[in-house]
Amino acid sequence: MLDILKDDDNISEQELLKYLEGKLSPEERHELEKRIVSSEMMSDAEEGLSQVKNKEDVPVAVADINRRLASQLHKRRHKKLREIPAQTLTIMATFIILLLIILAYFVIYRLKGG
Repeated sequence: MLDILKDDDNISEQELLKYLEGKLSPEERHELEKRIVSSEMMSDAEEGLSQVKNKEDVPVAVADINRRLASQLHKRRHKKLREIPAQTLTIMATFIILLLIILAYFVIYRLKGG
């Protein structure tokens, strides 16, 4: 399953949770803050997770976000497979119109006895 906190500058959920609970040493806190600031995704994750009142609920919140994100991505992938892009429809319509014009030209030409 997709993990929103995975592989983003190697900050684990546990490290982020310890940071939010204030369980890191000043040096560890400083290093983690530098890594958070350097990543927009981690900054957003820290901001959102810091708003969770009960820090024990953070793993549940992260799992819920991962589940919803995976569901949305799955739906989006299947929708793309079923959807024909508008540009393709325009090209197909233009091609059909050109074929009809050519066909009409030959029919009219044949009727005139050409």
